[in-house]
Parts: sequence; structure tokens; C-alpha cells
Amino acid sequence: MSFDEPEGYLDDIAETRETEALRRSGDDWSSPVPTSSINPPRSETSADPSGSGPGTDPLPSRASSGSSSGNPPEPPSVWRERFKRWLRFTRTMFVTALVLAGLAGLGNIAIHHLPRTTTHTYTYSNIQRVLIAVDGNGSVDVHGVDGDQVTVKAKDKATLLEPVQRQIISSGGWLLVTVHCPSSECSSKYDVQVPHEASVHVILDHSTDQSDITAENLASPVDLFTGHGDVTLDHMSADIHVVANGRVEATNISAAVDVFAPIGDKVAVQVTGIPQNVNVTSGQDATVTLNVPAGGYGISCLPVDNCKAPDGTSLDVATGPVHQDPTADKKIQINVHTPTVAHIGAS
Repeated sequence: MSFDEPEGYLDDIAETRETEALRRSGDDWSSPVPTSSINPPRSETSADPSGSGPGTDPLPSRASSGSSSGNPPEPPSVWRERFKRWLRFTRTMFVTALVLAGLAGLGNIAIHHLPRTTTHTYTYSNIQRVLIAVDGNGSVDVHGVDGDQVTVKAKDKATLLEPVQRQIISSGGWLLVTVHCPSSECSSKYDVQVPHEASVHVILDHSTDQSDITAENLASPVDLFTGHGDVTLDHMSADIHVVANGRVEATNISAAVDVFAPIGDKVAVQVTGIPQNVNVTSGQDATVTLNVPAGGYGISCLPVDNCKAPDGTSLDVATGPVHQDPTADKKIQINVHTPTVAHIGAS
């Protein structure tokens, strides 16, 4: 069965489309629209209306590509979509928490555990006595200089939230410097320049081994107290009083030296210079070594048998560089805790 188009069929369709196009565009009815643009020529491969001729299959529509049965695809499950959203949210929150925890840890280290170093300088005039007291880790170096000014140079090492606490008071010829370190990660070091004739008193924390004291070029008495730190003295010409449990080294000394080691288990005192009076006292059983300039001394020891010459003999019969001389003006007094034995030799 076939279908024959009547004569003029295509012309009627073209005229109708032309009229509709002109009506919509508002153009003049007399302006024809080319028939070729409305009704393009048919291709030889067009489908035969009778279905018997060759042709091209139409492209499948989106609706027809669902399933073989012709039904549309099943929409995704609501619970599955909710689970995916929850999974994305959980992953984002987990990564954010990790980042925040890392930043908090770095901030905590920077604030509480990462020390920073600062320096400060102070200058004072008309000072005759200087007292420096440090609670915590620290060291003090005192130098006698010409002039009448006292210069204090402080170098602090502490965390941001636990800084060094310091107070300085100048009054009545006294200069008082008090320092407190609030944590074990804190330390404070001082370099102090004082007039030669100024007397110096230094007290450092007895509970730390970071507490060394140095004093030099002083012509007035000094009192130095430290815990397990060392004491170094040089060119001192006035009486020296030291409380220390570590090493005490005094060079170029022309004054009396008094050393007390209350809890030291190894006490070493070395004095060089012009022979002067030397006193050494041990508060507990310890190894005590005293080296003094060669010469004869009036030596007294308590207990009397606990002082020996380097060769192990009694000082009463020793004939070495340091020996007993009851008529000498220079004195050595040693008080030790039994059963400590003090050995005396030449420096």
C-alpha cells in the first residue's frame, strides 16, 4: 500500500508556513520566504512512508534509553544520598579537627615550651653596695671597673607566658636586684660592672647546678652564695666569704678566703697569690682538697687527725712545700665532718 501526494501538496504547505512566519515577525506579507529554507530537500535516505524502502533509524530518545522494558530508571535511594552527605560531612569535620589539633599543639609549644632570649641593660650611680639574688637557674659575673657607675646587663631566657620576674631597687647607696624564674626552662644571666671599692653580695638558688659566680678586680669584701655551681675569683684584695658545694678557684688573691660547703660531696679549693689565711669547712662527709701557695702555715684541723699532706702523712711532720709552722702569721683552719679527710697541697 502506498500513499501518493496530491498535486500542489508541497506548495500549500510552503504557503502556510510562509504566512505563519510573516505573521509572527510582523514583516510585510508581500515579502516571501524562500521555500527552500522552510522545506529543505528530502534526502534519498529518508524513510519510505510505506516502510519498505531503505532508510535511517531515528536516534533513540533519552526516554527510550532507560531500560529494555521501556520503564524509566529507578531514582537513587534517599537513605543512600543521606549517607553520602553524612560521610562527606564527617570527613570534613575529621580533617578540620586534625588541623586544629595540630595548630593547638604548635601554639602550646610556642607559648609554654619554646623559650625566647631577651637582653636588658640598667645603669645606676652613687652605689656602694650591690646585692643580687636569683631564684632559679642563672649565673652572675661581677667585674670591678673604674668610675662610680653600676651597669647591670641581664640576659633572660624564658617562655612567652612565664617570663623572668625581676625587681631592681636603688636606695641609700644600695642596689638590690631580685630575680625569679618561674620554671625550669627559664634562666637569667647577669654581667655586672661595679666600682672597685663597691662591696658585692650574690645569692643564687641552692637547688640548681646552673648557678655559677665569677668575681674579679674587687677591693672590697664579697659574700657569695651558690648551690651546686662553681665560684671563680680573680684579683681580689679584700676578704672573701663563699658558700658553695662545688669547685672554688681563687687566683691572684691577697686577702683571706673563707669557704663553707654545707652539702657538697666533692669540695675543691685552690688559692693562688700572696699567702693569706684560708678557712675550709665541710658540712658532711666529702672529698676535700685544698691547694694554697707554698710556705709554712699555722695549720689547725678539726678533727685533728683528718688533715693529711699529699703523701698521706700527718701535717705535723710534713716537710713539703706546704708544712706546719706554728710561728707563721698565715693560718689554715679546716673543719671537716667525720670521716672526711682533707688533703692539703701547694697550688
